[in-house]
Amino acid sequence: MDLGNYIVGPYNGSFNATLSITFYNLLAPLPQIPSDEIISLSKRLKVGHNTHFDLPTDDASTSISIPNSTSRLVLDVLASGNWQEEFWYSNVPNEYVDTFQNWNISLLGQGSFREVMVYIDNNPVAVVWPFEVVFTGGICPGFWRPIVGHRTFDLPTYRIDMTPFIPLLRKGNHRIEFAVRGQSGTLHNWYVSGRLHIWYSNTTTTVYPTLTSERYISPKANISMAGSVAPDNTSLFVNSSASRQDKLYSLDYSNRQSYELLKNGSVLVQNITQATVFDSPLYRGQYILCLQIIETDNQDGTILLDASISQTFHRVSTNILDGLVETEHAEVKSTGTLLIARKENRSYGNTSVIVTYNSPRREYVRDVKAIRFQIISDYEMDRSIGLIEYGGIQFQNS
Repeated sequence: MDLGNYIVGPYNGSFNATLSITFYNLLAPLPQIPSDEIISLSKRLKVGHNTHFDLPTDDASTSISIPNSTSRLVLDVLASGNWQEEFWYSNVPNEYVDTFQNWNISLLGQGSFREVMVYIDNNPVAVVWPFEVVFTGGICPGFWRPIVGHRTFDLPTYRIDMTPFIPLLRKGNHRIEFAVRGQSGTLHNWYVSGRLHIWYSNTTTTVYPTLTSERYISPKANISMAGSVAPDNTSLFVNSSASRQDKLYSLDYSNRQSYELLKNGSVLVQNITQATVFDSPLYRGQYILCLQIIETDNQDGTILLDASISQTFHRVSTNILDGLVETEHAEVKSTGTLLIARKENRSYGNTSVIVTYNSPRREYVRDVKAIRFQIISDYEMDRSIGLIEYGGIQFQNS
């Protein structure tokens, strides 16, 4: 766990964390065996601790070797956009960053598309697409008081089956590298790290999947962009799209942005709609984001921000350990206002978060609504599923 933060002035705070453990009483143990070893694919500091790579600055690579007895490999990837990349989905192509320079408004560049690539010895072998996590102070602080968006305090990881690469990796040392690719490049900064789970076999006749060319992927997605600027530079429209049609990975991505300056530049209206539909060996699903921001510069020197956001997280995952399918679905909707003044900033909002999780073992639902710092409703249901079947044998949960 890495809980780094910038703590100053009114942003000081504390965290309360609760760890819950659920025990399942089964007639026989579940056929899930934890990995025998975990290798950290992270940046090693001089003091000996590991932390995340900072892209695009760092060389995000790790040299590894695996034992000959390795029978299964699973890679978990963590990727988080920060600073100029915190709202990467609102970045515009480089040619449009100075569209509103006459009003001292600069936009961030490098476009809106991002994907996280995994390489073995400089060969691209896997790719994941990040969810638009919004932090607790992100966009409009009133959105996230007293509840937060989905995965804000539990950033999603992205799991990749590396077992087909065992015949390659067990021969000496090899280099595993992470990279975040955009429409051209990326700004600062992406925090990326990984962990490689290793299982050993006691037999000498382990049969590995055949490593064929379909396991390698294209070095970049197919990306297209179209944009237009009004003759007087008071509006900007950008449509970006990306796709992949690799044998094991497919992607359909779209991002539509519009910016309009009104009332002699004192009002900026921003609209963003982004959809990421993906399919990979262990995951399929979609992320949808709709965001509107109206920023008004008042004559008294204050700035008023009215914003609304709608997010959908839908991911269907195949558990590589037992083949069971798990579905995680979340919908977040919020409207908020932020008033920025010289002496005091004020922000409030109305937020609803609905999360559902389903698997052959568990069903979970959480539905929370808040209005102006007060939770007005909170429904939670969490239960284990009665029967689980493995290889024709049924086990009873209790």
